[in-house]
Amino acid sequence: MKSILDIRQKRILGAIIHEYIAGGEPVGSGILARKYGLSLSSASIRNVMSDLEEIGYLSQPHISAGRIPTIDGMRFYLEEILEPQSISEGDMSLIEGRIGKKSGNVETTLKDALYLLSNFSKAASVIVLPKPDSFVLKNIEFIRINNERVLVILVSRLGMVYNHIVYGEDISQDELIKYSNYLNDKYAGLTIRQMRDKLAREMSDEKTRFDTLVNQAISLSMRALDTVEKDVDMWIEGKESVFDYPGFADLGKIKEIVGAFEDKGKILRILNRVIESPGVKVFLGDDQDRTGIADCGVVAAGYGKGDLAFGSLGIIGPLRMDYSRVIPLVDYISKALGNLLEDI
Repeated sequence: MKSILDIRQKRILGAIIHEYIAGGEPVGSGILARKYGLSLSSASIRNVMSDLEEIGYLSQPHISAGRIPTIDGMRFYLEEILEPQSISEGDMSLIEGRIGKKSGNVETTLKDALYLLSNFSKAASVIVLPKPDSFVLKNIEFIRINNERVLVILVSRLGMVYNHIVYGEDISQDELIKYSNYLNDKYAGLTIRQMRDKLAREMSDEKTRFDTLVNQAISLSMRALDTVEKDVDMWIEGKESVFDYPGFADLGKIKEIVGAFEDKGKILRILNRVIESPGVKVFLGDDQDRTGIADCGVVAAGYGKGDLAFGSLGIIGPLRMDYSRVIPLVDYISKALGNLLEDI
């Protein structure tokens, strides 16, 4: 349950967290009295710090040390105290220069967004690629590999490519070309999701059952599309940046974080929670559902257009990362990416 703080307590908690983010060390009353114009003596500040520790918003690593914020203290700071910075015109210009114009290759655009997130934040960045079932189909092609396997290639309007092998089909390449031509003529311009729904309706059509070419083309496509919704990929950039911060010298923590980066499913569980919810979300401690990165903060947002969710992106950094800069950065890039990929 969140405690209610008075103005003085909020100012001191905010000053401690600001100082902790900047230096990574426990914060004492003396530096607060000197730097933050609190108009309070060091003794009065220490009393407030003791109150905040009793509430559970601060902790004292050592008896002789200052205080550091707890997870609950950071949550209160994010919800009640933090004032996000505005994106500077210079940063906006750099972002627009990299992802503000259609390049014709959506993978290049996504990699640029990933690089910008990591470069600006000096932390690890992650991006969940657009779900294949949201692609707008440009072209479908079938290629015979041998008498048991057919390669299905789906290409979206903006150049995303999805490959899947269908087993147990002995079909000549000439027949496969006929299937491709039929499907491209009927379904190009639909999303994969729309195409799948339309194929399912056609399969139940009486006429389709008596048209061998149409029946086989639809059957082959459906088998390929059955796995599309499950095929989700994620990229990570700047993993090593996380370990540049003090506090990650502990070998056990490093192993946990490296394990989470290698097992992408753990991080996907977090990012999937923001795909279809509006705005930027911050995950700390127990919010992360035993992913192995409880000593990190995750700032994430979904990207898409209107009601159509494409994917999600975010930044993984130390708990003391500069949220006032990172939150608006994630927000701006997610919206820029959504606007750019509206025709995906």
